[in-house]
Amino acid sequence: MRTINRWALVVRFKEPYLRWAAGLDEKAPDDAASMKTAISVYLIPEDPNRDEDNPPLEEYYGQIFTQELEAWWTDEARWPAKRDLATFQEWFEVTAESIVTDLGTGPIRIEKL
Repeated sequence: MRTINRWALVVRFKEPYLRWAAGLDEKAPDDAASMKTAISVYLIPEDPNRDEDNPPLEEYYGQIFTQELEAWWTDEARWPAKRDLATFQEWFEVTAESIVTDLGTGPIRIEKL
């Protein structure tokens, strides 16, 4: 068992994201409804001087916002025009976990997206 020097940002979808996703095509409402309990996890560098109750969203929200939009719909023309930090916080709930433990036994493979 190994502790990884990363924080995990746990991202949950809020209603504005689910409404956006549900409005994209005729199959989208059913698919979006199933996402109410889904989460995404992003690992970020550990910062021992930072309060984990206030994750450093200003540094990472843009990347996370783009990833979550692209995971649902790749045509950027259908993405929301306003993608600032305030909009991100309206669309997503984010919590930080400061302890990330790897229970695997093999090496971690890094795959580039």
